[in-house]
Amino acid sequence: METIIVLLALLSQILGLFGFVFSCLLFLRFGKVKGWFNKKAGTEIVSSFSFRSLRTLIVTGVLGFVMMMVGLLCSVGLFIDKTPTDTQMYWFAGTFVALTLVYPVWRVIRRIVRCSRAENRKAERWRLFYDVAVNLAGLFGGLLLLVILSFVAVILSFTKWNGFVPKHLREMSGVDVVPESNSYYWIGAVLGVVAVLSQFWGSDGEAVIGWLVGISVLALIGYAWYQIRSAAPEGRKQIAWRCGYMVLTTYAVFTITWILIFVAIALLILYIVLSATGNSGGKGKYKVTCENLTDDVINGRGICKITNSRCKMRDTGVCPYN
Repeated sequence: METIIVLLALLSQILGLFGFVFSCLLFLRFGKVKGWFNKKAGTEIVSSFSFRSLRTLIVTGVLGFVMMMVGLLCSVGLFIDKTPTDTQMYWFAGTFVALTLVYPVWRVIRRIVRCSRAENRKAERWRLFYDVAVNLAGLFGGLLLLVILSFVAVILSFTKWNGFVPKHLREMSGVDVVPESNSYYWIGAVLGVVAVLSQFWGSDGEAVIGWLVGISVLALIGYAWYQIRSAAPEGRKQIAWRCGYMVLTTYAVFTITWILIFVAIALLILYIVLSATGNSGGKGKYKVTCENLTDDVINGRGICKITNSRCKMRDTGVCPYN
């Protein structure tokens, strides 16, 4: 059993590396990836990136969450009076994992059967390879890349490289994704300020900000759904991509805002503490214990009244003439 766990851990690391690298290639070199798969298939099987390719992964994730909740409830009922052994836990967890994997396995088998019955088997086979690669990328690296890109897009939007993310998103989606104005950033900024202020409201502060963020996200999703449903069929794709981009970048602005505020507060407190203790450093900071040393800002500090020159022992305050 331990050997199997080690092998699974090694496999997950390999798939994680592949997923992240392939996700980066999809964003940075989508034209190259699309051209390579279309060339292998002998026809155009990929025209633009579509999240429909991730349907299997999304449904499997929802099923996994449901199975996890069911497993927790069952474990409370089964092991309430006793502690399960390792073997029992392995079998118990493995059962729910197997139930979760029924749907993706069924989807893969269905696609394989479709490939065997298709008129253009080569094209259908490479379409399957592409979808599998996209789902693996989404599972092991896509989510991380989405989070990173949302922060990169916000930061670069204030620099001369503000066209970097829009260019690659346009290549992936085939439509203009990034809005012309970033005034909606104010939503994330305001939420970030509220998040900081809520920390001073006591123990209920986190609950308040949780509700605010949740309501804001639901409002944005509702607004996006309304815009998509009310738009013409040819414009729904652009609206869906744009709304998704706005949700992610709003979250990035929210996070960046409260982090910057907390960093500024920490630096201000550190500066006040150092200023109050006199340990902030600087030229002319010394301890004067000798009555022959001057401490006159205008006429000079550390000047010996006997020699009329700067005392070499001023750092210790020990006068050689005493």
